[in-house]
Amino acid sequence: VETVAEMAERQVSTILSWVRDWHATRLASIHTGHAGNLNASKLTAQQRAEVVAVLQQPPGDEGLPVEFWNVPDLAGWISSRFQITYASETSYHFLLHLAGLSFHKPEGIDQRRAPEAEITARMAQIRHDLATCWAGDDVMIVAADEVRIEHEAILRRAWYTRGAKARLRVNRITQAQSYIGFLHETDGRVDLIALDWQDSDNIVNALTELTLTYPNKRIVIVWDNATWHTSKHLRSHLGEGNPLENIHLINLPPYAPDHNPIEHVWNEAKNHITNHQRASFTETRHAFETYITNNKFPYRINKDLV
Repeated sequence: VETVAEMAERQVSTILSWVRDWHATRLASIHTGHAGNLNASKLTAQQRAEVVAVLQQPPGDEGLPVEFWNVPDLAGWISSRFQITYASETSYHFLLHLAGLSFHKPEGIDQRRAPEAEITARMAQIRHDLATCWAGDDVMIVAADEVRIEHEAILRRAWYTRGAKARLRVNRITQAQSYIGFLHETDGRVDLIALDWQDSDNIVNALTELTLTYPNKRIVIVWDNATWHTSKHLRSHLGEGNPLENIHLINLPPYAPDHNPIEHVWNEAKNHITNHQRASFTETRHAFETYITNNKFPYRINKDLV
């Protein structure tokens, strides 16, 4: 029901009321007689224009107590402003669509995230530094991040003899695997390394493996500010004369994962394995790893390269 509500841009309660109406009156329930009929509107053209203008502004400008527009608040405002009340929510949906709005979930961001202007400035500085300070055939630029996939037993409906109780023995232990990935800025391929855990020791081991894979490269890693990315233990392995002397780290703006291009790779790969229930975690891991290592992705730190 939630999926249908999201696709139809309606509340779940509305979808459920449609189902009830369908069971009661069948085809008659889908005919309202006024879909798209502006003549049925109680608002005048001038009033509709005013409503549309208001809907194109944040609700707070009109003294509403919430951050986003919704039908109850719109209905309350129209009633207060014009002394008009519609019997059907569809009329309010029409006004919302008329104002260019759609019904969808807002993106959640961490409240500690910096203002967008600061994030934009930081990303511009990172791109400038990559272009001016880290150019050359001996330089390899990658966007890095960790990811965790899980596998657990899922019970689904099946056909059984009426009245019979079916039981299956299942493994209730959730299996999981962490990885770190390195998305190449040049061609979009990904180096994927399995991790025993997401901590400083395992990250140092993974970076060591990366340097052994590319011994003749100076490697620039752009990633977030996770604790194990900024730890003293990791920093002690960097710099001239140390095991990771060929690695240079650049940190993205805090709490801004949307600016790390490899996040899109994880989303693609998770969607790929989610759509198919596999018999074992080994098969799930193999599908995840194969999808990532066999593809090249269009996501970059420097969008001009795409």
